[in-house]
Amino acid sequence: MSFTVIGAMVRLRLVRVLRDRLGLVWLLVMPMVFSYLMGMLMGDMGGGGPTQLPRLVVFDRDQGPAADELLAPLADNERFQIVRLDSLIGREAARQEVDYQHMTAALIIPAGYSAAVADGREAELVLVYDSDRLSSQTVNTLLDRSVLRANTIAAGRGLVATGPAGKAVPRDQARQFDEEVFAERWAHPRLTLVPTVLGRVQSDDFALTNVHQHLGPAYILFFVMMFMMMTAKDLVAARNDRTLARLVTSRATGLDLMLGFFAGGMVVGLIQSGILLVLNSVAFGIDYGDSPLGLVLVIVLFAGFSSGAAIFLGGVARTGAQADGLGMALTMTMAALGGLWWPLEVVPDFMQQLGHSLPTGQAITVFHDMIGRGYGVSELGGLLLGLTLWTAAAMALGAWRLRRLMAA
Repeated sequence: MSFTVIGAMVRLRLVRVLRDRLGLVWLLVMPMVFSYLMGMLMGDMGGGGPTQLPRLVVFDRDQGPAADELLAPLADNERFQIVRLDSLIGREAARQEVDYQHMTAALIIPAGYSAAVADGREAELVLVYDSDRLSSQTVNTLLDRSVLRANTIAAGRGLVATGPAGKAVPRDQARQFDEEVFAERWAHPRLTLVPTVLGRVQSDDFALTNVHQHLGPAYILFFVMMFMMMTAKDLVAARNDRTLARLVTSRATGLDLMLGFFAGGMVVGLIQSGILLVLNSVAFGIDYGDSPLGLVLVIVLFAGFSSGAAIFLGGVARTGAQADGLGMALTMTMAALGGLWWPLEVVPDFMQQLGHSLPTGQAITVFHDMIGRGYGVSELGGLLLGLTLWTAAAMALGAWRLRRLMAA
């Protein structure tokens, strides 16, 4: 094995990339542009001022202190703004407004809500939200907590003796804690939140809180794979202009050529991924979790898979145009099925199983687990093993095809 030959092939690959200005645009600029534009389209950009935030519209016919207390924990949230109206709207009309994305969620507070809370009577709140939108999920989570807090306070008040107006109750006159009474209040809450869910219902442990936490890694993986597939035509050109044949007749061995082609793609993919990881962290504040080793492994394995797949594609395609067409079709298909265009957590179970069987689905799920769930290498072991098998398979197919070409 000649490291000189391998190094020369890697340097040649880098020189070609650096000289191609249009290629550099697709390598580094377009991933960031897509992340920014798709973030705006999904409506969860948090830094543009309150007028640009998604709206939680509260149809509040009560306008009382209990309604104020219910909404207080939701105020000044970075994911949405609250708009309170004293008008009345039906559940179906609210559903249409959310479905058309005129608002991120709609909350209906009935008239007499505050009086019902004060008297210990039952009251029903209606929430319509879209489970596919991160801002809408946040609304649902915070409202659940606020209603739970109100029910707990109401249950606790029922266990304390009341004294003369304006006077504190002496400790010896307060009722003892009655666990049965509290259990009854807990099991039959006075306040209920009735949600109407639009879109796909996500799993409870899907903990991403910012749209860019998905879009950033997704477009890194997408453009790394796409750029590798676009370079498959270089191998086709090397075959057609007899460059590959001349390399075979030189002192370079078949192993040198295979490692040179593979390492060249790997180096480009790693440099591209590293730069994009930094840019996404700076531009969108993405925290990739607490496992640097997991981050390195997923990037190295996916770059290896993409490089191996590009060699195989360049070995089977007959023309550069055919290589581009097949590469784009492969990239688009694996991106869509593997959850790079939308999180796999929002698609049906059978689509999740299909997506998680693909290298794109395994790689983006590793990012989700690191960012949203704080997983380390031990918890990511199954996904990393699957990605390793895909990388090994792509490398084996690429090496097999390249060997066939050199023997021809």
